[in-house]
Amino acid sequence: MPFKPYQSFYINQATSPITLDELIIEAKRTYKFTIYPYDDMLLDVHYLQIELVQQSSSIIITIEFFSGYNVLFPQIEELFSIVFHASKMIQIWGELNTYRTEYLFYHNHNEDDTIKSHIVNIQPAFKRWYNRIFVHNANCGQLLDFSNTDGPLCSCSHRPYKCRNDEWSIEDAITYTFYEILDDTKIHDLHRCLAITKLSIAIHEKWDRQKVQQYIKENHTKEQVMISYIE
Repeated sequence: MPFKPYQSFYINQATSPITLDELIIEAKRTYKFTIYPYDDMLLDVHYLQIELVQQSSSIIITIEFFSGYNVLFPQIEELFSIVFHASKMIQIWGELNTYRTEYLFYHNHNEDDTIKSHIVNIQPAFKRWYNRIFVHNANCGQLLDFSNTDGPLCSCSHRPYKCRNDEWSIEDAITYTFYEILDDTKIHDLHRCLAITKLSIAIHEKWDRQKVQQYIKENHTKEQVMISYIE
């Protein structure tokens, strides 16, 4: 459940150049982006999702990677040069070096330009925020360390990771924070960028446990009302 409404666009060889021109204009107006690459070597499917995080809504662009020359390449290159410009902020989940970066670049796009971009890894920031507001239970053995970090003595069901060096998956982060599930059954799942952005907003706005629980309560109520209306 994203915080804001969004539009989605799928870019492939049949996309109209006019659509890309419009997205380039929107990218120029945008400061913050969230990116998530999809890479399935078995199915030979590769694409990059880019969320343009704007004030009142978002635009999700899914760019399919295809070989050979296409008339759209210059426009795709222009879009990438805007998104990965040093003046922009890019949110990712995990370290950039864990991504297959060869699928982040199209032909003439310079990898050095991307490295210079203002890239923010939300994953460690989320872990610090989560551990601060979802503390250990009063009877948790990890409290013996007088620390709120993860550890092998932890018995808290709301803290699934028991090692200080464990890294949260985006699926677990959304599930344990907002009681929502990312659907991996759809190949072009838009919700990963939206999930990263949603978590980054909660971190940036310094939500506490009470605000998270209030959000869950209000949105579950809305969802139940909508289900009742549909039925």
